[in-house]
Amino acid sequence: MRNLLYLIFRYSAFLVFILLEIFCLFLITNYNKSQREIWAHSSNLLSGNLNQRVQKLEDFFTLNAINDSLIRENARLLETIINYRIQSDSESFQAFESISQDSSINYKLIPAKVCDKTINLRNNFLTLCAGKSQGILPGMGVISKDGAVGIVRSSSENFATVLMLINSQSRISAMIKSKEYHGNLVWNSEEIREFRMVDVPKHADVAIGDTVVTSGYSISFPKFIHLGVVRDLRIIGGSNNYDIKVELGYDLARISNVYVIAFDKADEKIELISAQDE
Repeated sequence: MRNLLYLIFRYSAFLVFILLEIFCLFLITNYNKSQREIWAHSSNLLSGNLNQRVQKLEDFFTLNAINDSLIRENARLLETIINYRIQSDSESFQAFESISQDSSINYKLIPAKVCDKTINLRNNFLTLCAGKSQGILPGMGVISKDGAVGIVRSSSENFATVLMLINSQSRISAMIKSKEYHGNLVWNSEEIREFRMVDVPKHADVAIGDTVVTSGYSISFPKFIHLGVVRDLRIIGGSNNYDIKVELGYDLARISNVYVIAFDKADEKIELISAQDE
């Protein structure tokens, strides 16, 4: 208290000056029309600018929550589209929506963020900021809003690694969409968007410009997930199959959010396939 009083006495002249200045400003702005208008205009500009900056700061801190909400909403929309394509080829979308969820939804999408990725190696992987806690297990397919990305190789409690399409070990069951000829999509190029589709018989009616999608034969991907477009094709001498050059229809280097596909009948299908192989 003593120190406070000492400061007041020491700077009393300065404090009196400040108080008089404030009082004079009050008199000028309240009893002079032009000065009052200038003060009102200036204070409005100041408060408006301050409020705008505060709002931008609040928007920045809520941006992550908004983004997560949009990703979840996109997952629900993609999930509906995927299941509709598979189960209701001959039905209207309204008829599909009227089916109960238990009977209509075989594929569910789990949104996840990409923590890390490589794109310039021979064997490239993604790391997802989600794992077993979110329901992600090895063997599940991973897609973006544009098309297939890869297959989950392993998962821990909160993370998962994804073997990307741009990996020498990747082999995705694919088909020519308009003609439903099947083959396998592989990557053995240095170009991130250049793939080959192999095992397509040479009698198949394939043309440059045909769309390539997933076949739905594996447990990882449903049917009709976009892959790319046929850019070139030839028959290797002595072979009964085409060697088809496919250009991926999207850029894997720009992926930051993905959706992991959970197939609810995966265990049943794996068990049946295993029994056939014995």
